[in-house]
Amino acid sequence: MEILGQIQNGVVVLAGGSALPEGAVVTVTYRGEPIENAAKCKTRIQVPIVRTGQPGTLVLTNNRIAEILDHEDAHS
Repeated sequence: MEILGQIQNGVVVLAGGSALPEGAVVTVTYRGEPIENAAKCKTRIQVPIVRTGQPGTLVLTNNRIAEILDHEDAHS
C-alpha cells in the first residue's frame, strides 16, 4: 500500500484523511531534494551599522549593564 503525505510541524500527515492502525510499522521515503535551511545561510555585517563621524566608545561593565536593565525595567 502506498499513501502520500506531507510533513507538518515535524509530523507525517497522510493525504486524503487516510489513517493507519496505531502501532503500524511504516517506511517513509523522501522523493525530493533536501530543503536547505535558511538559518544556515549566514551573511556578514560590517560594524558599525549606522555610520557617524564620531567614534563610539562605551565602557560596559557588569554593573553598568545591570543599571541599564534596571532603568529599562523601571520605565516599563
